[in-house]
Amino acid sequence: MTVFNTRSVTTTATTTLVTTATTTTPESMSEGSSNCGSSARQLSDGHAAAGEATPSNVMDSNIVFPVGSVLECRNVLNSTTVGQVICSDQPTRLLVLRDTSGPGGVPLVRIVNLALVAQVTCLKEKGAEQSLPWPNLQISTKQVQDRMNRAIARKKASIMQTNVSIEGQRAFIHLRKTLEHRVEWSGNDIKVLNRVLVQPPYTADSIEVIGDISDTAVASAKEHVRKILTKYRNTQQISTHSDDAPADPTPSR
Repeated sequence: MTVFNTRSVTTTATTTLVTTATTTTPESMSEGSSNCGSSARQLSDGHAAAGEATPSNVMDSNIVFPVGSVLECRNVLNSTTVGQVICSDQPTRLLVLRDTSGPGGVPLVRIVNLALVAQVTCLKEKGAEQSLPWPNLQISTKQVQDRMNRAIARKKASIMQTNVSIEGQRAFIHLRKTLEHRVEWSGNDIKVLNRVLVQPPYTADSIEVIGDISDTAVASAKEHVRKILTKYRNTQQISTHSDDAPADPTPSR
């Protein structure tokens, strides 16, 4: 078991760690090695003679956490996190662990801030039999291309048509506020929920169904769109009447 002190502590406090921790001298440490032992803290000549370890900060030394090894991180509040190393980033002081200690063994990704970690213990070194933390994913370029094409088609269908009347554009915007991406253009018609078409002049009476009207879903969609357009028209009429009303001839005092 290898223990790394990641925060400066007194020599007395670290003496007890030497009895259970594996230490490595500078001569036996190879830079960038792929095991936890190569990342152990160094011993100074004076402390080595006395059997005491010199505290070292993981941020100040070139310590490598091998991918696949299992670490236990104890923070300054004395709580621990155990997980398998996915990756680490020295400049940002971040360590990413795969934690399977949760209910049902469902893996969780935990990001550890090494600046708040007091001690890191290597519980298990990476072996040849260990699998990678995450399996290689087989990505189908055809599936990616199909998804991109569908996204582009949806975007084009949502773009306002230039050859549509102002009333049609307003009706489209109002329907989009309620039904969002389920409203799109189909030529000069507004397709809603893939079940109804709102045709010019874009009123509640100009709704045509797509499919069989006896279908409950189609009939429900038509009624829903009719209510939205009716409410919108009533609001527009009230707003128009308010704008056309004569101003109060009585001067304000």
